[in-house]
Amino acid sequence: MRFRPCRRWAALSIVSAAVACGDGNPTDLNPGPPARILAIGPVARSAQVGAAIPGAVALRVTDDAGRPVHNVVVALAVTAGNGSTNPRLGVTDDKGEISADWTIGTVTGSNQVTASVIGVEEQVKFEATGTPGPVSVVSLSPLNPRLLANVDSMRLTAASFDSFGNSTTPAPTLTVRDPSLVSVDANGMVHVLRRGAGTYVVATASEKSDSVLVTVLAPGQSICTAAANPVELAVGQVVADVSGQGFCIHGTGTNAEYAIVPFYNASIPSASIQIDVRGQGLVPLPLPQISLARSPRARAPQPSLMRDVGFEARLRERERIGSAQRMRSPTAPSLAPSFNAAAATQLPAVGDIVKYNVNDQDFCERPDMRTGRVAAISDKAIVVADTANPAGGFTDDEYRSIAVTFDTLVEPVDRAAFGAPSDIDANGRVVIFFTRAVNELTTTGSGGVVLGFFYRRDLYSKTGVENCAGSNVAEMMYILVPDTGGVVNGNKRTKSQVVTAANGTVSHEYQHLINASRHKYVNTPSDTYEERWLDEGLAHIAEELNFWRASGRAPGANLDASIFDDQKSAAAYSTFEAANFARYATYLPKTETQAPIGFSPNDDDLPTRGAIWNFLRFAADHQPPGDENAFWFKLANSTTSGLSNLPNALGGSPRAVLRDWAISVFLDDNAVNVASRFAQPSWNLRSALTNGGLSLAFPLSTRMLTDNVSSRVLLAGNGVSFLRFSVADNREALLTVSSGGQPLPSTVQLAIVRVK
Repeated sequence: MRFRPCRRWAALSIVSAAVACGDGNPTDLNPGPPARILAIGPVARSAQVGAAIPGAVALRVTDDAGRPVHNVVVALAVTAGNGSTNPRLGVTDDKGEISADWTIGTVTGSNQVTASVIGVEEQVKFEATGTPGPVSVVSLSPLNPRLLANVDSMRLTAASFDSFGNSTTPAPTLTVRDPSLVSVDANGMVHVLRRGAGTYVVATASEKSDSVLVTVLAPGQSICTAAANPVELAVGQVVADVSGQGFCIHGTGTNAEYAIVPFYNASIPSASIQIDVRGQGLVPLPLPQISLARSPRARAPQPSLMRDVGFEARLRERERIGSAQRMRSPTAPSLAPSFNAAAATQLPAVGDIVKYNVNDQDFCERPDMRTGRVAAISDKAIVVADTANPAGGFTDDEYRSIAVTFDTLVEPVDRAAFGAPSDIDANGRVVIFFTRAVNELTTTGSGGVVLGFFYRRDLYSKTGVENCAGSNVAEMMYILVPDTGGVVNGNKRTKSQVVTAANGTVSHEYQHLINASRHKYVNTPSDTYEERWLDEGLAHIAEELNFWRASGRAPGANLDASIFDDQKSAAAYSTFEAANFARYATYLPKTETQAPIGFSPNDDDLPTRGAIWNFLRFAADHQPPGDENAFWFKLANSTTSGLSNLPNALGGSPRAVLRDWAISVFLDDNAVNVASRFAQPSWNLRSALTNGGLSLAFPLSTRMLTDNVSSRVLLAGNGVSFLRFSVADNREALLTVSSGGQPLPSTVQLAIVRVK
């Protein structure tokens, strides 16, 4: 029998597996609770990959006495392979039985479904061996094979694949169109019989075929013969949209250096593809000339407290779940935000006592109330100090200074870029709560420090539809406090460390507050929030925007390591920009498998953050003059989110911008005469990240191509690789790129660049 769905349940849950919900009457035998789960029929079989097998999973549930138990929920989990069952949860019938269809996975080998019942220790495992399907594709590689004048033989690789890309049988047979030019054996070995011509070798299996043109070169013939016309590149030149089936370079000059740049412009961020890059006619790259001379320079200043990114990721995930649980009905009343400071309620006075919930674990439940004292009030901020903070912390004058910094730097910069926050408490100000509760979130001796946070729950109503008892109903954020004695978890925090961290953290969290409040109350009628990777990218941009203002500098100046010699710029860098550089440095070694676009809405690991910061800076730098703040405003005030948010801000599809940015990661400040579309005009990161060459080398990972050797590269969605090579003066080289022996899909875009 098939599963009989339990229609009276709003949802099936494994937790409620033993709850009866059917309409049938108990059997005359009055069975006890479920105690055993037994297979009906075979538990092992073989099947073709992708095959759907009706009723393949069949079970009976009984009590201790062997009596069938009806209305029991059985969970079916695919524990090996990538198959599926239909359905995944179901209820036993009056005979205590259930059955389900099983679709075998698409990869050959082991498949397994595990059946379980809550309260029953034993499980039943169904096994299936996936076998390959019939031949769907024949592949013959490499593309454009050619035998040089001094080469008499080479091997071709022929394979048969099913519709899912699994190797299958029969293996292809090989034939030659012109058997007077070359011969080929069953192992794919091609032998030269004469020279100066080309012929096709054909691989055939089950009426499917593939072919490659084998070119046998005579002495003096170019390696590009019958493949592509040679192209000369100037230093700094980029040739985009190159065909993977053959691009020919004519080398000019000694010690020339080129790179082929494949970029996977996938519409699905989580996609991946494997490609093979081959160069023929290459020469080894010249070794770099290393200078041991060092000129004195101030080292790039680094913050003494590094943010714990893992905490923020977990917090944002709790926000996502909590917000989903309290999604407002379209007709439900909501808090009406005010943007008029004149309409503010009576403000507290310095010295007033207030209480706030600081629980970061639960969205609305279990409030952890801490008592605070109002330490300073400015035009835009209410600074509150936890009365239980360690001794030796900030004075009221110092809190006042922090409030003034917020009023004169962070608040106007973030507001100009992203818009005004809501004002649900009608006081025209943001509450900045300095509380030891933040210090308590960092364990003893941890390398990453929780510097502070904004929590979306504070924008919710305590009552009504949202019913968020833990909300503070205020635009607010929570910040680390000084702890010179290490009272909290033994972690000592000096005043200078905390004030630097506080200013950078407030600029970051204020963007989150603005973004969330405008999405909730201004830009959309429902709780649609920004995806984490883009929200974090904009928060990192907020930090950088405060760097520009604090340093007195402006985007577009191609700043290099010389800024560290300037005290004002160095201080602003340490407070607002150093962490962006550190995150970008984690992306550079992983450009093939990381990207600025999150692989999922919640992907915001360090390399993703570093990449999205750099991409957004690149995109802003390529906006029309004077339009940068309009660009940020569009991103923070869209009715969409994530990847679909970018076209509105960019004025079209982000695909071309992403590809140009990917090329710029390698080319910017790495060659002269680079076209502006491939430049990053605000930063010379090759200088700034290496402190002008005084510290470690620029951490970008590149590959070196070897003549006539294929390099295999796995690219994630929006991933990019940089494969470097050289061509001798007045000689030619042929570059080919394929995927699985087949031509590249249009989503893999190739560019050739010359850097020396």
